[in-house]
Amino acid sequence: MRTFPTDEDVEQFKQRARTRQFTALDLDAFYKNPRLWRPRPKLIALCDAQEFWQGVYDELAPEIGGRIIVPPAPPRLTVKQHKSVEKFQLLLVYIPALTEDRYPACFVKPDWCGNLKTADVERKPLQGQWVAFETIKKPHWDDPIGYPDDRLATVLKLKSRFGVSWVDLKNGLLERVAKITGFPKKGTRLCTVEEWNFVANLINWLREHRGMDLPDLGSTRSWEWCENSCDASGWLIVGRSGHGGLAAVDYDWHDGRDGLGFRVLFVL
Repeated sequence: MRTFPTDEDVEQFKQRARTRQFTALDLDAFYKNPRLWRPRPKLIALCDAQEFWQGVYDELAPEIGGRIIVPPAPPRLTVKQHKSVEKFQLLLVYIPALTEDRYPACFVKPDWCGNLKTADVERKPLQGQWVAFETIKKPHWDDPIGYPDDRLATVLKLKSRFGVSWVDLKNGLLERVAKITGFPKKGTRLCTVEEWNFVANLINWLREHRGMDLPDLGSTRSWEWCENSCDASGWLIVGRSGHGGLAAVDYDWHDGRDGLGFRVLFVL
């Protein structure tokens, strides 16, 4: 399994290089795998994705009751899609068809009963598929800056992601996102509650165990729209810290706007 050095390791290696104090072991490690001496990656290149996620799920295997086999990554991204991955902070991730009863003990499961007032909730089990997941930081709903460095909102000519209704997203906004990013319209959508929760847990795990620069999506006082329906005109929302953070699941009407943001998922 590939590991990445700490910032201190990198600085020490550079210092030895500057002062010509390389050891034979340094040279051997560098020639075998120069990437071991680079800083930690922020996101994952498609060419490395299968190996990366296989390593992650192998480490989690004792907790999830068995090994998950990560399939090959999808065919090569187009030039436009590749640029979108970098520009819009997308994380390439394989989401396995895992049921909640097999989640690692450190994962926070959705609280399906805590905030919902109805049993008429659409559940969407994880399918086992490659996706690109937006990793932009989720701010407080009243943060005057809004989502930080929000390049997608800028291209969409939105003042903020807050104040966008589910109707807005479904009636043209997501279609515009697909056109801007170069991903297929059919696979450009909101996350399901199950996907949002699982990947948000993975992100926290990667922050702790891989040192990756990724946000805690359950730490702020804001909700995000999801793909799951609730009643005739309601749709599920997730993530508000005061209601449980990663566990928080509630609903709002399709034309609701107050304190509601969104993030996009692209099925690869």
